[in-house]
Amino acid sequence: MHQVGSDDGLPTAKMTVEGVQRLVKLDSCARYTVAGTDWMAYGNKMSDEAPVDYVEGIGGFPLDVIGVWRFRFRSVFGELVTMDACIVKGCTEEFLLGTDFLKAKGANMDFKRNELRYREDGRAVVIPFRAHDNGSGRRIAAVRMVGTTHLAARTVTPVEVSVTARDGERGMFVPTHSVGAVLLATTITTARGGRAWVAAVNTNGSPARLPNKKELGTWIPVDEDITVLEMNKAMSTERLDEWLSELGDDETHLDNEDEVDIGVTEPNSRKMVKKLLRVYRKLSTNAGDCTPATALNISHHIDTGDTSPIMQKRRRHAQAEDRVIEENAGVIEEGDGAWGFPVVLVRKIDGEVRFCIDYRALNKATKKDVYPLPRIDETLEALGGAFLFSTLDLKAGYWQILVAA
Repeated sequence: MHQVGSDDGLPTAKMTVEGVQRLVKLDSCARYTVAGTDWMAYGNKMSDEAPVDYVEGIGGFPLDVIGVWRFRFRSVFGELVTMDACIVKGCTEEFLLGTDFLKAKGANMDFKRNELRYREDGRAVVIPFRAHDNGSGRRIAAVRMVGTTHLAARTVTPVEVSVTARDGERGMFVPTHSVGAVLLATTITTARGGRAWVAAVNTNGSPARLPNKKELGTWIPVDEDITVLEMNKAMSTERLDEWLSELGDDETHLDNEDEVDIGVTEPNSRKMVKKLLRVYRKLSTNAGDCTPATALNISHHIDTGDTSPIMQKRRRHAQAEDRVIEENAGVIEEGDGAWGFPVVLVRKIDGEVRFCIDYRALNKATKKDVYPLPRIDETLEALGGAFLFSTLDLKAGYWQILVAA
């Protein structure tokens, strides 16, 4: 019998049987599930009695059925899928999943997501398959999580996803589904064993969970004639050392260097972070409650249009609160302008009192700035090639930009 190649147009799923990955073709025109004689080594014989004595092969030639074998497959998601197949004499490597299995399971073939889906024992079973267009031959398929993954707070974590592609095939992962505070970037990656790796960024201050089979996006193969740009080694250790030395003093230790929580244990990474902090030591210097203004040539303009000036009376405070206000006298300067708003003292969770000003009336009179927000995917792509990520917070950030006179 002529052995049909894996690109014969039939949807093809990659399954694991007896620890070996094999290809299973989905043939909605085949009445029965059939397999070649090589498959006998991967299953158990159930019966000599088959539903038919022979099946029709290519060219209309009859092929004898020698019995029924049962196979226990594992999908890319680790789910057990049991199939009974007629072993066909004269065929060796092929495994065709027929309509007998599809009808028994009530399975649906979704060619938009390239998935076979059905429900069993109250759970959804998903079998991704690879298929070709009639036109361009491009195979766009759904990408799902392989196993449940827990993401620590404010971290970048590589996660394993399912892709319907040949081993070594390069493709583009395009996120299309929202997963809460977890951000995903468009990524060029390589498929291995029906799986690939993409980066997930948990921007939340608490852990996040990505469940098994969670749909994240789509997989688009990259044409062989497309050149994928490689890193230019600008982030190599040697180049970073040279760059830090050019920036400033990266040798003199910080006063509290031993107390710095870097968050990594790898020696070279810790060394790089410490050098970076030494170069920018002024940023971590305690300047008290009144932080210096930014050195950038920028000031904040408040556009109130033709609104009349607003002068609100000061609020009455307890003596203890008056002391807090007096302590901030070095920050506050006396003024005689036409605008004035009352002080508000807000007690934080840790008991500390935050000195604020009630600008709600001013906000109502201010013309709002309208501008597009930065695209999240472009921001994530700009992080490409980085190995360490940090979250930075400005101390009294609102006070660091001067208000225009």
